[in-house]
Amino acid sequence: MANEPTTDTGTPETSNNQGGTHMSKAQGQFTIIDYNDALTLTGYIGSNLAKTQMFNPDNNTYTPSWASTNLVLTPSLYVIGTTADKITSTEVTSVKWYVGSSTTAITSSGNYALSGTKSHILTVKANVMAGLPGIDYRCVITYKDPSTGLSITHPLTISFSRVVNGGGIVDLLVTTPSGNVFKNAEVSTLTAKAELWRGSSVDTTNVTYKWAMMDPSVTASSSAGYDADFGVGWKKLTDASGKFSGTATATLTVYAASVDSYAVVKCMAKDTDSASNTYNSKFYDVATFIDNSDPIQVVITSTGGDVFKNGQGSTTLTAVCYQAGTEIDSAGQGTYTWTKYDKDGSIDTAWGTNGSKTGKTLAVGTADVDTKATFMVVVTL
Repeated sequence: MANEPTTDTGTPETSNNQGGTHMSKAQGQFTIIDYNDALTLTGYIGSNLAKTQMFNPDNNTYTPSWASTNLVLTPSLYVIGTTADKITSTEVTSVKWYVGSSTTAITSSGNYALSGTKSHILTVKANVMAGLPGIDYRCVITYKDPSTGLSITHPLTISFSRVVNGGGIVDLLVTTPSGNVFKNAEVSTLTAKAELWRGSSVDTTNVTYKWAMMDPSVTASSSAGYDADFGVGWKKLTDASGKFSGTATATLTVYAASVDSYAVVKCMAKDTDSASNTYNSKFYDVATFIDNSDPIQVVITSTGGDVFKNGQGSTTLTAVCYQAGTEIDSAGQGTYTWTKYDKDGSIDTAWGTNGSKTGKTLAVGTADVDTKATFMVVVTL
């Protein structure tokens, strides 16, 4: 499966210092993603339905059923540092869809239909995950750069999972029913919805919820916003006007002003129906939000791809800042602060100096990656 570039858009924050200058801040994060594709493009695939489909073997039903409510996937494409969606523009010369790593493009027949100006919208008309744990869809977009005349191939991917929920299986699922992208001031708020599935139905009796956001400033139990259920690297959310609401409910409302280019929120749900261990377990799931309306974007490139094998491998990560499609700090004169999240999603406080490293580039070796590691960078210009 082709890897999709991870691109983050930064919201400038200005502050007056004694010299009267202004500082802009942006951030990005990287989970060792292969960035061999063109560095001038970014995008995402929007879905009208949740990325998890529940299957109940007791009555052989799916929730949601893609056969009755079709799954619709719509790609968007941007030139880094700009906010105009290019997917229907004349610069886009081809859009093709594939299932997983298949090299045979999807056509309008059987379970699928293509529509839109560039035949770029994919509709899935059947429950195609029957018997499968999940499915990936890959959208390959060909973009012709008007300034150079060169054609650039840009892949996007989206993954769906199938969860079997018969019997007494319990699982927390967090979805973003209205999407997860703030784009061009089109929406002021988005939501993350948590559902605790018990068997084939959602449990709503005596379930408590709380939410946190990934925040590298939470480095110890004494940090502001620390909560033991989330641990370091996560800041517990409370209702705040213009930023968050519903922080103690199943539905979290997120305002655009609270998303600095890219944000990850985590929900913890606990069922207190019974004193038994089965019901007092804690369940977690996460959702991401992206702000595509900001003028500064941080792109993280990797010289060594996104996979280390058999304990061998190394890479150099580079944080590249764009504004209006142009790199604005090639010399690296800004401040670049890196934080590492381990495989469990917690900050590695023993990494670097007090849990962080600095510099426009970051050397990563196998000693830095135990199973999985996510590297977040905060840039101040």
